[in-house]
Amino acid sequence: MLVLEEATFGYTPARPVVNAVTASLAPARLTVLLGPNGAGKSTLLRLLAGLRAPTRGRVLFGGAPVVNMTETARAGCIAYMPQNSLVAFDYTVAQVAAMGLYGARGGPTAAREALGSVGVLELAEEPFAALSAGQQQRVTLARTLAQMGPKPEGKFLLADEPVSAMDPVHALGAMELLRRTARRGAGVVVVLHDLALALRFADEVLLLGASGRLLACGPCAEVLRAPALESLFGIGFEELRDAERNLAAFVPVRN
Repeated sequence: MLVLEEATFGYTPARPVVNAVTASLAPARLTVLLGPNGAGKSTLLRLLAGLRAPTRGRVLFGGAPVVNMTETARAGCIAYMPQNSLVAFDYTVAQVAAMGLYGARGGPTAAREALGSVGVLELAEEPFAALSAGQQQRVTLARTLAQMGPKPEGKFLLADEPVSAMDPVHALGAMELLRRTARRGAGVVVVLHDLALALRFADEVLLLGASGRLLACGPCAEVLRAPALESLFGIGFEELRDAERNLAAFVPVRN
């Protein structure tokens, strides 16, 4: 389990960005983190990844504080995909994907296999910086998958808006790939703004409010409903259902 215990963090002491969040994230589940801009979703993900230390509370993996783990140990069990990946030098796509092998137990072919899984293997020798934003996201996802290694059971993959620059077909493919990773035993935590993707792929949903406080968490079918979204974003939502009366989409409407 990856556990938050009253985790609090602020870039200035007077204003917490993440405010006393308590939650347990389970393996073999895809958890979506939703909330308005500035709610602290990216900061919360960095706390989970051990890239920031909470000013109060704790973040635990297997009962031990994540921030106390060595970089190699942490890389072997928690993979983090940021919103944007900037590289300092003119690395190729293959070289960027291979960076994910740090701390992983996969062989040298793991990075190329990961590139193939996101459909960019033919770009392996292209400069990473020359790609479109959506292509770069796919390469970054490949790097993160390579870090997970061939046996992702019990590990965690944390992805911050991983499909924000992708076209619909590649966004759908990336989310399907993340769900398959969860089904193989990994805990997958994804920050999203696309409610349709959250509704389609989430097992669990965490709602983070503008104050950085956790408003709700639990199974998608219980948490992701119009009243909760209206409270979260301050606008109305209409629930659309398919022919079998299953919840299919949310449409935002002005109050």
